[in-house]
Amino acid sequence: MTLLAVHVLPTQVRVLHDPVSSYRLTPYRPWTIVSKVSLSIAAGGTIIGLAGLLGRHAVVACVLLALFAISTALLTIMPMDARDTASTTGGRVHNALAFIGFASVTAAALVVGSALLEAGLDEAAIWSTVLGGVMAVGAAGAAAQRTNLFGLFERVIYAGFILWFILIGITEF
Repeated sequence: MTLLAVHVLPTQVRVLHDPVSSYRLTPYRPWTIVSKVSLSIAAGGTIIGLAGLLGRHAVVACVLLALFAISTALLTIMPMDARDTASTTGGRVHNALAFIGFASVTAAALVVGSALLEAGLDEAAIWSTVLGGVMAVGAAGAAAQRTNLFGLFERVIYAGFILWFILIGITEF
């Protein structure tokens, strides 16, 4: 909820252009820290759910999700560089952590799609693969850097993995 809230509050963040981490450079910084910690906890819950649902077939996905959880948690202490400022070591580390997080959660969704299919959970397998594809499209758009829509593409990644966490949560019950 905190992640949604900062999107409607008067933050001066340009949703289509600026990264989600830009909210950390506003007075709403504590809200973004709560959202990152919440995402890390959601990843932990997804690891538990996948282990219960798929057993040994979930090992690779669980390792990928652990990378996501750790990198996302570390983003709370590694702020990004402000727009139109020189690149810093901290900003470069932030970017690397974000890349690790986005790549690992995207790969996890795709790996889980295959494991769900093998487990006979065809509908969940399709949705896991579709949401992994959504994250991949968001990542490709954000990486292209030729558009001025980085923020939009990054939010597509966020929407993909948040919906994927929900999918796994409802699939295990």
